[in-house]
Amino acid sequence: MSTSKINKKTEKRSNETAEQTAVLPKPYDRKLRLTKRDRLYLIILTAIYTVVALFNLGSLLSPETAWKAEDGETAMIVFDEPANVAYIKVHCGIYTGKMELTPIGTNVSSAPIEYQEKDVNMFRWHTIYSSADEKNDPVDGYSVVISSTGGSAYNRKFWLNEIAFLDADCNPIPFTVSGNEAAISIGDEQNTIGRYDSPLYGMYFDELYHARTAYEHLNGIAPYENSHPPLGKIIISLGIAIFGMNPFGWRIMGALFGAAMVPIMYCFGKRLFGKSDFALLLASVFAFDFMHFTQTRIATIDVYGVFFIILMFYYMYQYYCMNFFVDGLKNTLKPLGLAGLFFGLGAASKWICIYAGGGLAVILAISLVQRYIEYKKCQKHGTEEEKQLTAKYWPAVIKTLLWCCVFYIAIPVAIYIASYLPYYLSEAKYSVFGSENSMWSTQQFMLRYHSQLTAEHPYQSDWWEWPLVMRPVWYYIGRQTASGGQSTISVFGNPAVWCVCAVGTVWLIIRLLRGKMKNEKGITVAFIGILCNYVPWMFVTRSVYIYHYFATVVFVLICTVYLFKNLEESGVFGKNIKWIWLGVVLLFFVVFYPVIAGAEVPVSYIKALEWGRRWTFLGETPLTLEQLFGAIFGG
Repeated sequence: MSTSKINKKTEKRSNETAEQTAVLPKPYDRKLRLTKRDRLYLIILTAIYTVVALFNLGSLLSPETAWKAEDGETAMIVFDEPANVAYIKVHCGIYTGKMELTPIGTNVSSAPIEYQEKDVNMFRWHTIYSSADEKNDPVDGYSVVISSTGGSAYNRKFWLNEIAFLDADCNPIPFTVSGNEAAISIGDEQNTIGRYDSPLYGMYFDELYHARTAYEHLNGIAPYENSHPPLGKIIISLGIAIFGMNPFGWRIMGALFGAAMVPIMYCFGKRLFGKSDFALLLASVFAFDFMHFTQTRIATIDVYGVFFIILMFYYMYQYYCMNFFVDGLKNTLKPLGLAGLFFGLGAASKWICIYAGGGLAVILAISLVQRYIEYKKCQKHGTEEEKQLTAKYWPAVIKTLLWCCVFYIAIPVAIYIASYLPYYLSEAKYSVFGSENSMWSTQQFMLRYHSQLTAEHPYQSDWWEWPLVMRPVWYYIGRQTASGGQSTISVFGNPAVWCVCAVGTVWLIIRLLRGKMKNEKGITVAFIGILCNYVPWMFVTRSVYIYHYFATVVFVLICTVYLFKNLEESGVFGKNIKWIWLGVVLLFFVVFYPVIAGAEVPVSYIKALEWGRRWTFLGETPLTLEQLFGAIFGG
């Protein structure tokens, strides 16, 4: 027999032996195994981010007492001495009545000031009169008359928390109020006056819907906003219950959830990459992305949806790495059940978690198919021990699916129905089912709203624009500031994060297709995360915005860190490249901090940051290229 034939026979036998002994993997190490270094990284990073996130989050001072005036009620405001009034500000609630202020005094010729209360001005200081550049005759005070605007009793009321009269230097003018006992409350909290425009002192953007509804849930008022499930607004209401109906109170829970994402992302990175440096890279870059920072400091519900999506995939990744043949069925059901629990909490916060839940189903299906392949191989080629281990495949599958029926259907449905408890307890007395004032009718409205909304918005953008940060959404501007500059807030991604991740994800796919790196389970989970969180927006016909990319950022970032790890281990990148990237991310965060946090800076500085053609942070027409270069280089 020739040597080549002997070698082929030997190779065939060795392959058969390998096939018999290498069918099942080793048990998965379920322990996170954080080292002292990991704990140090995690504590320092979380502490730094939390301090930055809570800095200037919002004022704890806000008017708490209110005059909820009926049609025809009156009050008299008298200054301590005749005063030149430059500004009149009001801090109103959720009603929509009308108020008329008539100046009183000797030789006063000023016309009465009429103000129609609007929802867009609730729970923040709003200027209803300004004449800082005019010379006004001193007035002794104002008579206040509440008048009906017709319609429902709701519209005939006027909810006034506080009123403020300021001189030309924005100093409060002392006064007293006479009238009924409730009317006196409009002048009893002058220490809460927001003398200058600032997000510190009131609501902005969709806080007008979500923070308001959180307050209504807390006080048994019929909910105003019902285009999203209630759980996120219930969480917001916890902050209000503790700290009061003030900006800090309605924002603190979102900020804390945003801070909690940082250690979760670190632990996720530790499981994915197994190395402290790459876990730190993942958590740090995520923490100082503009989207994460801005979206968790505003009292809207996106933060809660993304928070639960991260936990859903964190535990589903653990399940995907486990094998009920070698790890034991009971052990695999724990992370599978936790992923389902967080799916239920997420779905009760925002419907985007239902899309993400589809990704969990795909991962589960892949895992069960892999177990089936192992089952067939072991029954045909495995050892006696492997045959015994895999013999109970079908009972294990049935038990797993029954477990999923509990944790992905029964428990989420129960959580979802229970989240409407504030509706059932409100003055509107909602029921679970019914044609009007029911949880079921609310679901029908939500579906119609999100599927049929045709309104256009100047800051909307298409899904393909998001990864390249082409159109930020402008949230807030304060033009009357103490420094003479401006305060503005826009939400968008850190270009050093999003643009690098867009390229990095594509580069990762290319290296996988070219066989330059192995497709690890974490990469599969990240790709599924991208598909279920990003692809559905490609088919949405209503107006969409860049913040809808928030959940997808988690997964493109994971893909990019996988790429950096592979390029470093293969010698393409040096070990310091990842830290250079992190340094650029931090530098961008510092440079753009004023326009993502509302810090007061000169207008020229804000304009100099409008790098993109469709970037505008002042609520104005985007700059031309000539204006852009002039703002950057011309001062």
